[in-house]
Amino acid sequence: MQSKIFGIGLSKTGTSSLAQALQRLGYRTKDCMGALRYLPGDLASIDLDTVLAHDALTDTPIPSFYRELDARFPGSKFILTVRDRAGWLQSCRKQFNERSAAAQSEAHRKLFEDLYGTNVFDEPRFAAGYDRFVAGVREHFRGRPGDLLELDLGAGQGWDELCAFLGRPVPDAPFPKANVTQIRWIDIEDIVAIAQAAGDELLARYTGPVADEARSRAGAAGGALGALRRTLRVAARADAAAAARAACKLIAAGLNRRTPGLPVLHPGQDAPPHAQRKRWNHLWLVDQLDGTEAFAQGRGDFSVDIALVEDGVPIYGVVHAPATGVTLHGRTGKGAFRRVAGGEVQRLPLMQHEDVGDEHAARAAGGQGGSHALALCAQLESAGTMGAGFEPVDEWRAAAAQALIAASGTHLLLGADGAEPAYNSEWLRLGAHRVQPKGAGRT
Repeated sequence: MQSKIFGIGLSKTGTSSLAQALQRLGYRTKDCMGALRYLPGDLASIDLDTVLAHDALTDTPIPSFYRELDARFPGSKFILTVRDRAGWLQSCRKQFNERSAAAQSEAHRKLFEDLYGTNVFDEPRFAAGYDRFVAGVREHFRGRPGDLLELDLGAGQGWDELCAFLGRPVPDAPFPKANVTQIRWIDIEDIVAIAQAAGDELLARYTGPVADEARSRAGAAGGALGALRRTLRVAARADAAAAARAACKLIAAGLNRRTPGLPVLHPGQDAPPHAQRKRWNHLWLVDQLDGTEAFAQGRGDFSVDIALVEDGVPIYGVVHAPATGVTLHGRTGKGAFRRVAGGEVQRLPLMQHEDVGDEHAARAAGGQGGSHALALCAQLESAGTMGAGFEPVDEWRAAAAQALIAASGTHLLLGADGAEPAYNSEWLRLGAHRVQPKGAGRT
């Protein structure tokens, strides 16, 4: 019988991160395969065809059958992901509430009751179940260090320990960190508010033909956001560099409050060496004034761009055009949207929309100093610019737009090699690229 790799850590201990890591190491991996029935100790509860079709399996129901899988697949490797109990309990409290319990299948209800004595979060029972499970695994594999790896991702363990255990070379990339609580609970509206407030910092120093109208629109915004915007208005005019510095300061402060400890990279700073950055799972890529020349020349095609990058992939994106009041925002799995101050929110891509993108696309592609993010996003707003190609740019000018394009579920941003670009690269530079409808074929 072919040996396997089994991730036997309980849910919320980093099982999704482990699954992604095993996938990147080249293993055919199945995460959280689920169970159609549950009988303690009975491998018939598991779809063995799925087990046989994969090299590695993690999460429910694998942990409940580690003893039986050990006997059925001799020579297999077992990885027990663990976590500090307080943090684990906090995650379980959010995940396993009464609402989620009501949606559980009968098999999963029985499985959780077997593990914890309850399928709804109860701190003493979950804590006791966690301790009982970990102790049982350690006892079962006592004296077999080559068969069991105990991995604490929260304590900084990762590639070194995993690759040594599996006999694989260490990848030159950060260890995946999926389902990070701090990231998953970010409200995109918070990031939109930060981008719009930064846009008002730019408008306060903007002298273009739409300046008065734009400032009036921002000042008239109601509610808490409007109050925040009004406090940011200043009478002085300054050059684009001063405007960018003011906007950047506001963005950095807002992001640091929202996600303490996450790095923020933006134009005008000396980025840390790639040897340090490549270990980051998450970072913000920000262009506080995308389209500096447009701003300085009094044109309206400039923007504030904010993107959250996870393991090289932009997953949150906000592109705000202060001069027009248009804000584009989106996140992976939740869709991409367009709004105008005081108007309705529309899902992207727009089915019918005036062709607003040709000017932006031409300027960005021709190096005339307009917002690159707006040029990319225009391809979701208008079919008229579909298929335009773009020259290399700094990553912070494209990351937010890439997040929006991906979130729309209808288009891809591809590099010259036909692959989706990876961010936080050595030179923080994106090569030639293009927007393409999904399913159109990669070249």
